Amino acid sequence: MSLRFVIEIDWERLDSGPPEERATFGAIGLRAGDVWLSEAHDRFVNSVRQKVHLSGYLLAHWLAWNWWRLRWEPRRRSLAWKMAHRLPTIGGGYVWPNVDFDGDGERVLLKATPTRACASEPLRYVTEAGVVVSAPESEYGIEQFIDCILGKLRSEDVRQTHLESTWAHVVNERKDAEFARYRRIEAAMGYDPGEAAESAVQSLVSETKVLGEDGVAELAAGSVTGVPAPGSKELREIADRSGYDVDLGSIPREPIGNQAGQDVGKPSWLGAHHAARDFRNRCGLGGGVLTNQRLAELAGVSSAVLPGDATSAPFSFALDGGSETARLVLQSPIVTSRRFALARLIGDRILAKVQEPLVPIMRSYTYRQKRQRAFAAELLCPFEHASQLFDSDFSVDSQEQVAAEYQVSPMLVRTQLVNNGFLPRETLDDF
Repeated sequence: MSLRFVIEIDWERLDSGPPEERATFGAIGLRAGDVWLSEAHDRFVNSVRQKVHLSGYLLAHWLAWNWWRLRWEPRRRSLAWKMAHRLPTIGGGYVWPNVDFDGDGERVLLKATPTRACASEPLRYVTEAGVVVSAPESEYGIEQFIDCILGKLRSEDVRQTHLESTWAHVVNERKDAEFARYRRIEAAMGYDPGEAAESAVQSLVSETKVLGEDGVAELAAGSVTGVPAPGSKELREIADRSGYDVDLGSIPREPIGNQAGQDVGKPSWLGAHHAARDFRNRCGLGGGVLTNQRLAELAGVSSAVLPGDATSAPFSFALDGGSETARLVLQSPIVTSRRFALARLIGDRILAKVQEPLVPIMRSYTYRQKRQRAFAAELLCPFEHASQLFDSDFSVDSQEQVAAEYQVSPMLVRTQLVNNGFLPRETLDDF
């Protein structure tokens, strides 16, 4: 099945409204492969349709204005994120498909949710699906639709629209590498174009030379709105004060990561699980419990880091110390959390496309952080073996017993059960 994302429009007539809306009114459908995300039941004619009468102009302008955030901002639990990633927020008097654009920098989950039946509204969207497409596929589909709308406006002699100027800015910014980097960081921080304080964005952009491009992008994505992200100086001070020495060369690294499970239509955790299983096999770990001593050896640290004290660090991280060495900072004093962070460090070392000075271990929903978490979960709690302990009993008590056996948190065990289909997925947190 092709996962190419397209937005189709069949032109219709609109007799009133602004000229740009009259020119671009039509039946609009969103499709990913053979899944219609916009499928709706029309009570007036008692039939299901794939395309709904909407404003092509309003949709195109929303896509153009939110271009950078749709491309680079991972999920956040905020109203601002919803406004930039959920189609129903477009408004304008139209009933928009209940579709979210949930990206992580590498892929986009196009998530359609049915709407409730309402006596005053004859249209009810019925699709319930989550389809993952690559970020370039999403970009291409959006570009094609915006260009289509702009072409229709020109053919109808509707000129100098906000859409035209907004899209021209995006196109020009994408051509300029420095400006594109600025917009990427700004969007990852959760801001609309020009909304963030320039000094805050430039401060992070300047750190790319020290911390690496991907590392800075992770800092931006994991930042809290209104709170400056830490720079290299602050991170170095924390690492020197509270960090542990890491011998990166001791991590058995045979680059397998980015080639495992790269089918974009599959969940991101699946490839990371394959990589963790392969790593376990290569290290002769079997399916047993990974002891603190062995885990520390594989991570290139002393077992003295488990347990440890809490730090004032905003998150856990490893920072390059030169010559295959680094300083590791663990934020939490909880042993299971520290074990998880060590496993994530190993996973990042194996899965990362490039090796940079900074390895952030954060709670954000970027592709890199999700893959870290999935790798660590399978490394510490190999599901094929752990599942045998449940004996078909997936209660909370059983989850806690398995967690205690493998020295992990109950949340990690529950995530493994959800990802492997033994418990329902109430939210698609990691895709």
